[in-house]
Amino acid sequence: MKRITVITGILAAAFVLGTGYSLWNYAGNRESVVISGYIEADDIHVGSKIGGRVLKVVAREGETVRAGETLLLLEPGELDASLAEAQANLRQAGAQYSLLNAGYRSEEIEQAEAVLKQAQAELAQLTSKPRHRQIDQAMTDWMEAKAQAENSSKFLKRVEDLSKRDLIARQELDEATVKKTEAEQKVKATRQHYDLLLAGTVEDDLERPRQRVVEANAKLRQLRAGYRKEEIAQAKSALEAAQAKVQRIRTQLDETVIKSPVDALVEAMVLQTGDLVDPGKPVATLLRTGSLWVRAYLPEAQLRFVHPGDRASIRVDSFPDRSFSGGVRRIHRQGGTAPRNAQTDEARVLQMFETEVMIDDPDQVLRPGMSADVAIPKG
Repeated sequence: MKRITVITGILAAAFVLGTGYSLWNYAGNRESVVISGYIEADDIHVGSKIGGRVLKVVAREGETVRAGETLLLLEPGELDASLAEAQANLRQAGAQYSLLNAGYRSEEIEQAEAVLKQAQAELAQLTSKPRHRQIDQAMTDWMEAKAQAENSSKFLKRVEDLSKRDLIARQELDEATVKKTEAEQKVKATRQHYDLLLAGTVEDDLERPRQRVVEANAKLRQLRAGYRKEEIAQAKSALEAAQAKVQRIRTQLDETVIKSPVDALVEAMVLQTGDLVDPGKPVATLLRTGSLWVRAYLPEAQLRFVHPGDRASIRVDSFPDRSFSGGVRRIHRQGGTAPRNAQTDEARVLQMFETEVMIDDPDQVLRPGMSADVAIPKG
């Protein structure tokens, strides 16, 4: 509201009406600038980034709340389960990173050394055995296999004869047949090995033992060198990603608990349990405690007398016998625009500059919307 309170006008009204306002006790005080306006408060609109269904309304309209107090709860939905899963993945990623970063255990290295020694010993045994002993052993194995095959063949004939006369079970005939087949295969294998030795080559027999030595040696070198930097870096990245996911879900869960950011009065809260709230939509309006101020209008002619930081006295109609202290917070640099054809001094008086004056209200008796008169000593 744009209103100029002229000191002489107040004196006249006080004299006629006898309201005791002379000079508001301003009487005769020409050392103050008096301006008028309305009380306002810094309001805060609180809400949730994720939205959801209202689980519980904690604060009610008209209640005073402290900073951090819960105003309203939203249903967490699947966020609790998502958090538990993310935490499990985080523990797994942390364990993997710790394992790689710490390197291989000494027990693993000792075991790999033992495997290598065993493979080397087996290879050495094969390569150092005299050739004639290998041939003799191969001949012996072949002859034993032939003898077993002949016995298996004779035994099968007897079993077949008994089977024809239904003196034995079919299973015994099948078993005898299998044994004969296995014996014949063994004869074939031992004969091939004997022929290879006679031909002067056992390289195929040495290939696998040599490969085992190579593999065991490579494994031991890897264990002694530790994990590659790339593997450790990858595990660290996985750990950081898991940490970020847990934090992201926790942040979302925090958004289901709507709290007051400051000490305030709950001005508006119209939700009920079960209501749906859109993401980013305000769910309550708060008036910051101690944030009352007067929006008044300073005439251009008085502009030079008032500065930000100046102390002020404020009176309201609801408490005519009481004065509230305060201070000038801000004077807007852009003034109100007078009509273009206003060329006189009287017209230029109508040019106003919006002024914000803070009010000290320790008893919290003032309310936004009250009209107020502000007296500011001339600086």
